[in-house]
Amino acid sequence: MCRNFLGIVSLVALLFTAFTAAAHAEVIQEIEAAGLDTTRREVLIDMLPRPLPTELSNDELAEYSRRIGNLGIFDSVEVKPEGSTLAVHVRRKRTLTPIVSLSSGKTLEDVAGTLGLLEHDFQGQGSHLGGKVSYAERGINFMAWLERHPYSATRWTTEYQLYRLSSGFRFDDTPGTWSRNRLGGFIEWVTPFKYDSHLQYEFMLQTYHESFGNTAGPVSPKEALYVGGLFEVIYDRYKWHDLTPSGYKLVGEVRPGVMTSGRFRGEARFKWIAAQPIGAKTVVLFNGNVAAVNPGNPNHSLLIGSQQGVRGLPDSFYRNATSAYANLELRHSLRLFTRFHAQPTLFVDSAVFQPMDSTGHIVDWKAALNTGVGVRLVPTGFTNLLLRMDASRLHLPTQGWFFQVGITQFF
Repeated sequence: MCRNFLGIVSLVALLFTAFTAAAHAEVIQEIEAAGLDTTRREVLIDMLPRPLPTELSNDELAEYSRRIGNLGIFDSVEVKPEGSTLAVHVRRKRTLTPIVSLSSGKTLEDVAGTLGLLEHDFQGQGSHLGGKVSYAERGINFMAWLERHPYSATRWTTEYQLYRLSSGFRFDDTPGTWSRNRLGGFIEWVTPFKYDSHLQYEFMLQTYHESFGNTAGPVSPKEALYVGGLFEVIYDRYKWHDLTPSGYKLVGEVRPGVMTSGRFRGEARFKWIAAQPIGAKTVVLFNGNVAAVNPGNPNHSLLIGSQQGVRGLPDSFYRNATSAYANLELRHSLRLFTRFHAQPTLFVDSAVFQPMDSTGHIVDWKAALNTGVGVRLVPTGFTNLLLRMDASRLHLPTQGWFFQVGITQFF
């Protein structure tokens, strides 16, 4: 009896303590920011779960810190309530950065390179404004875009993009080759990112004119106009960090559309990225991608190669109706200087895919597998810029060694 009485007293005391703490919780009246440089203070206010003044739980503070970090423009973020003030201390990176990417391919013709500029904090609002010219998929490409960051809890995110993309086609079943050119653009809307849900929904309208050049051989594709859209569901619990990210992000999307020739073009895709730190300096990362399109035309296909998929596969070659690939990396960081690290890496890439021939007919499934080692040199004072060197052994569908360099992470 005495034991039950003491238990009841303890429970009452615990509830009273919790109630008293809640009753005396400080209401946040303002944000005090240090280290923003030209980033506007309104960006921090916009990412709060509710307008000021408001109370913030520990979970909300952790989510708020994650969102600030995921902007990618700070390499140090500290959020701490101090009475009625929320102190936010950040260390800003250089946000106007060159887009200078280079990735070797299976052959010299498949080298991919990009030159451009990207402002990661346009007008101090955490928005991206960029433009780039690249050589990829054996063609010259151009792209320009404006994108607001997606971490506001109260407003929709928008993105606008214009592009001209070219891709070279070649096949096993015919000596015929051609280049596909697309000139178009899209507008995209993403729902507000509420604190009580990790879900976001994305909608897009897209159009492009598809034409062809450098045609040789028996196949002669016809030009047409595409009009379509996208619906995407995003579940985001990923915490970005230059060296040791954590959490995961799931994305499912469908892309229905039609050509003016009357042919339907549909695509479904599921993407998954995850990171699990092991201690303070080591992380395991996973990247997965599963996709399918309606077959019948290789110009509407899924591309897989050494630059996206499995390092060592031929680039701009496998045009697939269905593909699935996974990348697994173990990265360990070594500090060399202030804001400069080396990152030795072990990795495995694997894939299964169902290619199409030059007429759009599906051929036999193929599998791909490699293992490899690499190193990254990471200057954390710059946004999304590093030196990557990878050496891998391709085991399937053929065998051979492959060396790749790049100026961004593989994923």
